[in-house]
Amino acid sequence: MPFIKSTKSRSQLEEKLLLEEKKIERMQVKEFEDLEALRAEVKKDSTAHPLTRITTSDLVRSTIGALIGTVGHFAFFYGVELGEKITIGRATFLYIFSLVVAFMFMYYSGFRKVKEIRIFRFIPIRVAVVYIVSLVVVVGTLFLFGFIDYTTHFELIYKAVATTLLLAVLGASTADILGKE
Repeated sequence: MPFIKSTKSRSQLEEKLLLEEKKIERMQVKEFEDLEALRAEVKKDSTAHPLTRITTSDLVRSTIGALIGTVGHFAFFYGVELGEKITIGRATFLYIFSLVVAFMFMYYSGFRKVKEIRIFRFIPIRVAVVYIVSLVVVVGTLFLFGFIDYTTHFELIYKAVATTLLLAVLGASTADILGKE
């Protein structure tokens, strides 16, 4: 009987050793994965900073921004003047038109590659954010430059914002699309 007992204990010892070896192998794999992650992080940190080199994409973005800024100058000053002359109905149409343009601009210019199923869940939120930010910026800019203030009638504010909103939406949509990388 002692021989059987020793075989059993030897078998248990072998099982324990096998478990211990597997545990050590798992630890080695984890250490290797940690080292790979550390190597990837070091490699990422050692690449050139994106602001240190100028690419064609940078030039295109700057050109588009300069065009929007230049055209914006005219829309800003003459938009308020036009706002005094249009009707509330036309101003409301401009608000709706700006929203439609933002949606179409973003869909056809930058997010068409996104799967169709997901796009209609994703774009409306993005368009809403761009539209609301554009509204806030237009109102803030008009207030900052003294075209509107706390005593200005709501009707004039509504129409002045409507006449400058389209360009603001186009600029914000362009910046959003260009900044997607």
